[in-house]
Amino acid sequence: MTLRQVIESLLTTKNTTRVENLVSKAGVQFQATPEVLEILKQFGAGPKLIAMIPVPPAPPVPPPPPAPKVAGPLTIICQPQDCAVAVDDKFAGNTIQGRTTLTGLPPKEATIEIFADGYDHMTRRVLLEDRKSLEETFTLKKSPGSRQETARLSLLRTVTNLGGIDGIIELADVEGDGVLHWTNSSGTVEQWNVTFNKRAGKDLSMTFKSPDGQCTATITPQSTKQDCRNGLKNRGEKIAEQGSSLFLSYQLQDVLQALLRRPLAISETDSNRLESVDSKDSYILTTGNDGLPADLVYQIGNTDAPIHAQYSNYLKLNKGLYPGRISIGRVNSPPAWVFALNSVRTKVARGQ
Repeated sequence: MTLRQVIESLLTTKNTTRVENLVSKAGVQFQATPEVLEILKQFGAGPKLIAMIPVPPAPPVPPPPPAPKVAGPLTIICQPQDCAVAVDDKFAGNTIQGRTTLTGLPPKEATIEIFADGYDHMTRRVLLEDRKSLEETFTLKKSPGSRQETARLSLLRTVTNLGGIDGIIELADVEGDGVLHWTNSSGTVEQWNVTFNKRAGKDLSMTFKSPDGQCTATITPQSTKQDCRNGLKNRGEKIAEQGSSLFLSYQLQDVLQALLRRPLAISETDSNRLESVDSKDSYILTTGNDGLPADLVYQIGNTDAPIHAQYSNYLKLNKGLYPGRISIGRVNSPPAWVFALNSVRTKVARGQ
């Protein structure tokens, strides 16, 4: 029987029992959906007739969806300090003690972005593969502004370590004595005793003594002259001129004053190295672990052989420090001039 026939039978007989007998003999061509059952009840179908209508089979259960593919863990390493990490423009957290491991990322080509205060932003494309771990190391580079600010503070600390402004003033007017070791044209190292009187500005008097005689070199802003006697006459003038000129040119207070007037930046590879470069010349000053100047490379223009000065064995003045050993030569070569000072006295402290 069709649904229509069952409904007509209910309307005609007005007896659900008789319709139940008809359905029992003939069966029905429809199923007991909620809509059908509601219609039958409205036309007087009883519980028994309702129960005789076959229930539709349950819909098939769909198979579970396949598990999404997941890339293996991605480990991010940041050095020399912690950084913030973003993957495809989404913040993924910060490194802790230089590293973080990200999980649950889909396998694909992704963009990794690294951020840290004072350092350049870094971006890298990486391939995240299914179930395959990956480790990426980012070496951060200080931003130009940060390098300049760090260099400025570093130079001020260097001045402070030398005794501050008062200490630098003391270095401008000093006298002392020691030994000069210099390399002659045959490669032999000679030793001359030396005394010097350095006054403020480009003003120096320096006396060299050897078993053969002595030379006195005098440098002022107006003139330069040498006076050699005995065995050094006619052969010591050039040495006295070069030695006194180099000694005066690489006085620490003059180097520091020059750097204080110039733009500076910390080296990208060494936080103890200050760099100042322009079209005329360049300075690279490296401090030691004690914060004192240790190494200076000075180059004029693009010459192939920059000057290399080294400072060590600092001597105590009144408030300042003066390098007791000053070595001067060319880069990648042994120093040709070494001033090993026994004592240095500041005339500022003595009121002279």
